Amino acid sequence: MRWSDKCMLELTHHNLFENDEHRSRFRDLLECYSEAPFFTKGLCKCMYLSAWDNEHFAVMLDILNAMTINRQNNLDDMKDQGEVLEAAAENGELEDASSAEIWKLSNAFLNNKPYDSSSLRSLEIEDPDTAYLLKRALLTADVIDQIPGKEDRRVYT
Repeated sequence: MRWSDKCMLELTHHNLFENDEHRSRFRDLLECYSEAPFFTKGLCKCMYLSAWDNEHFAVMLDILNAMTINRQNNLDDMKDQGEVLEAAAENGELEDASSAEIWKLSNAFLNNKPYDSSSLRSLEIEDPDTAYLLKRALLTADVIDQIPGKEDRRVYT
């Protein structure tokens, strides 16, 4: 069984998709890019986040298509762009303050580093929808980390 199939089964088994559209968008990304040379479990976790809605799905799809066309074999450019966007969000240059937390989590996933979840409690009050999304992504990250293959395991708690 392919790793992407195992991933879909595990996430479905743990009821981590919000709806059929979320599952379908994620499956499309996973099927297209899970064998790409730049694919990692961290990228898979970011795909889960981006599949949450059509807008972010389209952004992720554009980025991944460009990486494929440019024959990239790592995530260095994506990591650099994520750090720039996280800094912009923290400085209030993006749409809202919660986007800084989403970028922080995405960057932790891409860089295979722990996510500092200390701000989740205050975010639950200020923006419960974003807090919910982050918590679901963290649960998903744990499940993805437990699927053998692709890269070493990392815990995001």
